[in-house]
Parts: sequence; structure tokens; C-alpha cells
Amino acid sequence: MQIERRRLVVLLNALYDQGVESISVKHPCADIGELVQISLADDGQATVRFTQGTMTYQDNRDTIPAKYGEPAFDDLPDAETYTRAAVASGHVTLANHDEVQDFIQRYGYADLEAGNDPVVVGLDANIMPWRLPEVLGIDSETGDTDERNRRPTNGYALATGVKEELDWHYKQYNTHELTEAFGEEFARLDNQPAGSNREGFLGLYEYRRLRTDRTVDVIECDTGDEAIISAYQEFNQTSRKQALLFSNDYGFVERSIDASVPAHHVKYPVDIPRKSTGSWTQAAELLHYLAIIFGVIQLPKVTVYGVWNGKDGRHWQHEQLDLDCRSPKIEPQLERDLTILDATY
Repeated sequence: MQIERRRLVVLLNALYDQGVESISVKHPCADIGELVQISLADDGQATVRFTQGTMTYQDNRDTIPAKYGEPAFDDLPDAETYTRAAVASGHVTLANHDEVQDFIQRYGYADLEAGNDPVVVGLDANIMPWRLPEVLGIDSETGDTDERNRRPTNGYALATGVKEELDWHYKQYNTHELTEAFGEEFARLDNQPAGSNREGFLGLYEYRRLRTDRTVDVIECDTGDEAIISAYQEFNQTSRKQALLFSNDYGFVERSIDASVPAHHVKYPVDIPRKSTGSWTQAAELLHYLAIIFGVIQLPKVTVYGVWNGKDGRHWQHEQLDLDCRSPKIEPQLERDLTILDATY
């Protein structure tokens, strides 16, 4: 059965009702094994223990080529992507979180009533998949307001060159090698984005989501830093708006600043803390990202597929995962709860 990202907490509810208060989240390959453990509390809080920090995960991933070959190694996200997923879920903060907030305080919170130019956000391809404006509280719709009820930003300016850089289409055709390495679950991943391409698809559909759900100026340009930055420079000079750029690439940020386009580097932590406490919603967000970047994850009683044969653009657009309920008690409860949500909303 399929479930949308925004309703993934229903899965946590079902497991909790079945007495599963501690959820071990595993990769099907024993050599990778448990990634995190989520402990659910009845007050809406959830404690996430990262069984594998960034360094431990990297070491485990590095053992895969010798045992199972390069295709299996390439299908696993790299350690940096693993860390980005933890940050995107809200459990881990950026290494330079305070600096980014200072940057927003300096350039954001435009006083539109006083005639100040609206401030819009531009995102480089390397951070597009991870909803950082929302995680940082600077999104134009959900961001924290100041004492004068002003949002930190007023929309987005999205470059078509960035979209093209995210438009990856390599698919998995070697599922027999993956099933030998990781298990039969991976037989369902044929004709689906493979490895790092799943991160690209996350970014591509995040770009499309912002186009649909936010106020967006589309900046036409070619790919490559020079073309993208030049287009933002022209936008800031001619649009009566000011775009602020964010990137994980120091070179991109430096070139932007040289072109008089305000920009800030987004720095991810070197490692992940052992434990973090957040909400059930944040725990569900983490499950979503892990399912996508790993392709398949195993929970007690349920196997969660981030990609599966048959997943198409509609599933990506609606941010759906596929659940294989290994317990006969889970699926009926999920169907009932989802039906109630459909009737309510």
C-alpha cells in the first residue's frame, strides 16, 4: 500500500498501538544493518539514536565493494548524503547554523510596507532536495515571524539551470546484483533511480513543489555556476527584488559575492550526534528521507520502499512511499486510519 509523506506519522501510530515503542530502522543488508533507533513517547516526542554516525556508516559502506562489488556500493548513499538526510529531518543542526541565521537577520525580514524590496531565496542544486528553508525557519510561508510580524523571506527565485542539473535519469538495471548483495527486497528496484540519482529526484520534485506551493520567480539560464550566478545578478539589478543564494559549494558562494549577489555557504556537520530528541513528525520525516536515499528500509512488522518498480511521476509528486506490511495486524489499522484522515480532510 502507498502512503504520502505528510501522513507517515500514521505508520508510527500503528506501530505504537501494536506495542512497538522502539523502532529499529535497518538496511536489509546485514553489513550495513541498523541505521537508527526511534523511541516513541506518548507525549508526542521521539528520541532518535543514530546507531551509525557519519564516520561509522562510511566505514561500513567502504566494506561493500570487496564483498559485493561496485554496483552494490554505488547504490548506497555516500556518508555526506546520509548526514544531509539527518539535517533535513530536523534532528541535526547545520555546522554553521548561527552564521546562516545572522545572514538572514542582515538581509531578510524586509519591511514591505515601508517600500523595501522583497527578499527571495535561491537554492543551488546541492541543497535543493533537503527543504533547508523550512528546517531553518526562513521559508516564506512557514518561517518564524519577527516582532513586527514580518516573514524572514517573501518567496523564491529558482533558476532553470539548477533544475537541469537535477534532472538525472539513470535507472537501475542490475537488480540481480543488488539482490545477491542486499536481499530479495531489491528485486523491486528495477527501472528506478539508482544510488545518488534518488537524491537528484528528490531535488527535482522539490523544485516542482516550490513552483506549485510558493511564490516563485523563475530565472531562465543555462547550467553551470557562471551562467546561474550571472542570471541572479541580472535578476537583482532589474526585478526590484533581492535574491539571497544558498549553496554547499564554497566556490559558488564566493563567485556570487564577487558578483554582488548576497550568498551564504551551508555547512553540514562532519558527524552526527549519537542522540537527538524531536517530535513524531520529525521522526516520520527521517523515515521518509532514509527510505528514499537507501531505496528500502526495514522497520518492525513493515518494510518501507522509497522506490519500487511501478513508481512514476505521480508517486514522486505526491511524495509517496510503498509499505509492505509483514504483520497482518498493521495493514488493516493503516487502512482504517488513512480512511478517517481522508474523511476528515
